[in-house]
Amino acid sequence: MKLAIILSIPLLVLFLAAPWKTHHPTTSLPALPDASAVAEKTISEGESKIWTDATTVYKGESFVLRFKTPNAPYLGVIDPKGHFFYLVFPKENAEGKLTPLVDSERFAQMSALNIHTGQLKADPYTYGVYENQPVFTCSGTYTFILGENLHVDDPTLTSSTRVRYLHKPRPAVLASSVAMN
Repeated sequence: MKLAIILSIPLLVLFLAAPWKTHHPTTSLPALPDASAVAEKTISEGESKIWTDATTVYKGESFVLRFKTPNAPYLGVIDPKGHFFYLVFPKENAEGKLTPLVDSERFAQMSALNIHTGQLKADPYTYGVYENQPVFTCSGTYTFILGENLHVDDPTLTSSTRVRYLHKPRPAVLASSVAMN
């Protein structure tokens, strides 16, 4: 008898709970888009406030970041290892020997910024480090982020662009001899 009761209680609960799980209301809320899809849509529609024509750069080369003005007060970069650097920030927020590449006030109206891979140093946003550090130190993808606040979880609140960097000189291109008949 105990066995019958023990087995019948879970079956009864399962029987009663099944309709709740399978019930679909006729009026449902619209699905929210995936954050990555929103970011891709923004970039693909040309709404991004930051971009570059450079796809791959090598050690010692320069490239241009372009902006749709007015710019947000902060520009940062994340290296391939996940380290974050502040490039642009209000100069009054600087501590020690940390200095922005460009002060936020001046940066607001800039439509382009030249980045030199061999010379770029920035605030490494590391506790106890009060001097700008080299940014381009290893091969990989560098992500430049522009925004009012760069420490947010929602990617739609910032604009970004990526550059692939190779930490070696660009290989020489040899002209090949072609026979013309």
